[in-house]
Amino acid sequence: MVTLSLMGKDDCDAVINILVDNGIEDDLTDGIIYVLKDRSNIMGVGKISNMGNYGVLKYIIVDKKFRGFNYGESILRGLLFKCRSLEISKVYYRNHDDYLLKVGFISNIEFSSNNYSLVLDINDFFNNSCCGDIDEI
Repeated sequence: MVTLSLMGKDDCDAVINILVDNGIEDDLTDGIIYVLKDRSNIMGVGKISNMGNYGVLKYIIVDKKFRGFNYGESILRGLLFKCRSLEISKVYYRNHDDYLLKVGFISNIEFSSNNYSLVLDINDFFNNSCCGDIDEI
């Protein structure tokens, strides 16, 4: 059974291994971190830093053997639901990324001075259909 949840203490070693395998350093001490698991095997992980009134997406990683099944979008959705519950309305990402543009981020033209290339309005994300599916939850 595949589950998505906030990272627990028991997940730290496996999450660190996935991060290292993907060239990412993170001490896992702050932020909103969700893990996608199949039983006890971690399939992917994502993190958003809470900056108060906005969030910054740090990473979404899906283990290579689980890619191609939209698990990255599942992790993103979990992170965004949590952000919305914390009254965070926008999430930024520092670099241009084609995948994030595909799932709903847009170019951050209006506020380009804040050093973030992409922005996502969480309410727009959940209120507008994505990827051609009008019945999407």
